[in-house]
Amino acid sequence: MNIKNIMNLLKAYFIENWKTDLFQFGILATIILFSGLTPGHPMSVFNLALVLAITFLVIYPERLFRNLHSSSPKIHYLSIPASNGEKVVTNMLLANVYFVALLALSCALGLALVHLYWKVRGLGGPVLWVHGFFEADNILMLFVTISVFFFGSIYFRKRTTLSTIGVGLLVVTLFFILLSLTMWVNGMMLIPEGANFHDYFWDFDFSYSMSDKASDILGYTLCSVAIVYFYTLSFLRMKETEA
Repeated sequence: MNIKNIMNLLKAYFIENWKTDLFQFGILATIILFSGLTPGHPMSVFNLALVLAITFLVIYPERLFRNLHSSSPKIHYLSIPASNGEKVVTNMLLANVYFVALLALSCALGLALVHLYWKVRGLGGPVLWVHGFFEADNILMLFVTISVFFFGSIYFRKRTTLSTIGVGLLVVTLFFILLSLTMWVNGMMLIPEGANFHDYFWDFDFSYSMSDKASDILGYTLCSVAIVYFYTLSFLRMKETEA
């Protein structure tokens, strides 16, 4: 892993994309500002900012690897003097550090302008209680989401963001069906013969005993494993692509 190659890749990215990034962040801040010019629940402005920021985040990996999905740009991208690992690490830094930081700054700017607008009008700026978003589990889920779409942007060849969302929905649907079938089969085995399934089903105790601390540790562990898993797959998939 050559640090100089990573720095050169970052430099090349900023030279080619700083105007596009600046425009996008300006658009985001502007949308948030105008959404807060009309009276309404203050949390609605923050929720809009959050939805827009997440939308930008899931689309961004597709931009980072767009050259992999066209013949001529792909050849040029793969011929850049840097290993596949260095290219993945560079884009990981861009997606997880650079883009997250600029999105946070853009949202903060938009929300600050909304607050200032209402202060200038003498009506009192909306109080935005955003501290809950910065809890560890929310932040981890944010980076899990980035890792999933990061892998999808390398794995799929066309419409990588939509393909990742589609596969994700399919997996969730299959899991829900499997869980429902498992609960139904177990319920039928426990219900006396001739009894009504629905009369007994809602009386089942599905609760489990786990302390808050143990639950948090389990959640952090699963999120961390998911992040490592998807970035490992990204390295492997990039290696296959380059080969």
